[in-house]
Amino acid sequence: MTPKQHNHPFAMALFSLLSALLVGHAIYHYLILPKRVATHFGISGEPDAWGPKTVFFLWYLIISAILSGLVMVVNHSLKPGKLVWLNIPDKNYWLAPERIHATLKYVRSSMLLFGSGTLLFMLDFFNQSFQVSLGNSSKLDHPLITLVVYLFFCVLLTAAFFRRFRRNG
Repeated sequence: MTPKQHNHPFAMALFSLLSALLVGHAIYHYLILPKRVATHFGISGEPDAWGPKTVFFLWYLIISAILSGLVMVVNHSLKPGKLVWLNIPDKNYWLAPERIHATLKYVRSSMLLFGSGTLLFMLDFFNQSFQVSLGNSSKLDHPLITLVVYLFFCVLLTAAFFRRFRRNG
């Protein structure tokens, strides 16, 4: 695979930037939040459980690391000859030698964009939670909007993926 065929700089840069932003966001808020933070919210967005910030941030970083790690592992495992697990429509057509590099570039970019959207979704929810813990808000400001925007993003990305891989081009 040539470097140009493997190249997806925008998707990688966006994912890397959001990963770094998530870590920076966690560190900054860890320093300014009180010792007890809101850890769970009811359907109305009001906090219904509080706990130590160290445990909350431990989970925040574990979840972020697992998500980022999964995206990177899957992204790096997309290599010609090792794609038995890849499930796309008309797989033999799309993984034929003349199309495999373009197919893998698209799948890698899509995976990184999905990871970026998920990191942004997490960042917004965590930020809303931090605002409650800081006393700047009595409940999550816009959890439904955050969820609907994320789901819409997922639907668009899935539709684009299916459109790209419809039968025989």
